[in-house]
Amino acid sequence: MCDAVLPVRNDPQMRVLFSCIPGEGHFSPLLPLARALAGRGHEVAFAVAESWRFRTTEEGFDSLVAGPSMAEVQARFAPEREQIFRLPIAQRRPLQFSGLFGRLYAPAKLPTLLPVAQEWGADTIVWDSGDLAAPIAAAALSLPSVNHSFGAMIPIGALERAAAVVEPLWREHGLEPDPYAGAFRGLFVDLAPESFGWERPQGRSIRMRPVPGASGLAPAWLDELELPLVYVTMGTVYNQPELFRPLLDGLDGHSALVTVGRNVEPDALGPLPPRVRVERFVPQAHVLPRSAAVVSHGGSGTTLGALAHGLPLVLVPQAADQFDNAARAEAAGAAVVLRPGEVTAESVRAALGRVLGEPAFAEAARKIQGEIQEMATAEEAAVAVEEHVAGG
Repeated sequence: MCDAVLPVRNDPQMRVLFSCIPGEGHFSPLLPLARALAGRGHEVAFAVAESWRFRTTEEGFDSLVAGPSMAEVQARFAPEREQIFRLPIAQRRPLQFSGLFGRLYAPAKLPTLLPVAQEWGADTIVWDSGDLAAPIAAAALSLPSVNHSFGAMIPIGALERAAAVVEPLWREHGLEPDPYAGAFRGLFVDLAPESFGWERPQGRSIRMRPVPGASGLAPAWLDELELPLVYVTMGTVYNQPELFRPLLDGLDGHSALVTVGRNVEPDALGPLPPRVRVERFVPQAHVLPRSAAVVSHGGSGTTLGALAHGLPLVLVPQAADQFDNAARAEAAGAAVVLRPGEVTAESVRAALGRVLGEPAFAEAARKIQGEIQEMATAEEAAVAVEEHVAGG
């Protein structure tokens, strides 16, 4: 796709309501499109839990309260998650996705999302792929909707299981349930590059570059870190301090920035190797351009962000979409994957040595970077949203 400057609309604004799971991996991928739509003259707001409004404020957007906090939902899901984690990895994602987002989150958010969307006067709802209350609210209010992925498309098998779980919610509002939990009832904004697109959306879609920008200035100390830099993160959910120990011990003298998430104290990691700095949160858009490789859990935002910068990866997936992302990056030749039970200081050291020392990994990452650069810009995706809404 080209990077042509697109004209700002002069016709009446749309009111675009973004609805998402209140977590960084679901919220951040929405920001480029939200900024593009706001820049084209539309009014944009986010429907999120009270606990997440600080993030919308940080990014300069208004927010409307709808839905529970993820801490509350995760606490309710904990017994089920414990049982799921005893199953083979291949069986976990459909159960986890449908249980967490279908059985628990959707029915808790829908009763608040419906009146919020109606009272605010939304013209459309853009929803992240985990927010299964949003397509129901859009259908109930006869609004066009946009499913915005947070990475590779949710696998069809997981969507089918989730559809069965949320079917009663559709019927409670006099609606015939959409197949696949409403995933394809409108425009689909797909963040997966060609190499990651193992399954394709059913219906109209547009591939958009997965490259969120950062708001604000980069911290000055980033320029003081030694290069080449290794970026280490376990995201914001599966970031227990004990998971970092083999990663730290496997850095083997490399200069590294480690981020632990807003809910973890950096001191909880214990003794640090030399040339390692630990922070709670730094926007990865500030870090990735300075990095030579990434060690992470395989979350969609981190994985695609690294590949958008042509960076090879060492992935230590834990749950959710992480095993799928790891499999895609590994198949493309851009990553070494260490699965549960394989993560030791020695294995991390060896994996990091490979991705930094063997040119094939960086070459594969740069190939995917090229695919990402061919995807639509956020501006072009915003035009597609306008056309979709205009068409009803």
